[in-house]
Amino acid sequence: MLVCGSGIVSSTLVAPTVEEILRESPYNCELIKGGLGDLKDKINQIDLLLTTITLPKDIEQVGVPVVSVTGLFNGEEEKIKRDILEKLDGQYS
Repeated sequence: MLVCGSGIVSSTLVAPTVEEILRESPYNCELIKGGLGDLKDKINQIDLLLTTITLPKDIEQVGVPVVSVTGLFNGEEEKIKRDILEKLDGQYS
């Protein structure tokens, strides 16, 4: 799941790049986009959390792997791609 504060602006801006990274991965992933409020309803249904915000402590402690994707705004696509694939490898190996 790709999460930003409202589920509208920053997640929408990085979603195309994240979708491309996921398409190129060996995993069959569905990207769900939303805001922090949406996350609380879906936290038990997701395998990986991609975020453009700092998460509240209660969300961080759930045990879902987290990757901050804010680096996509600064051209850090390769680093973010490595981070995402590393977390997915850990989930599906």
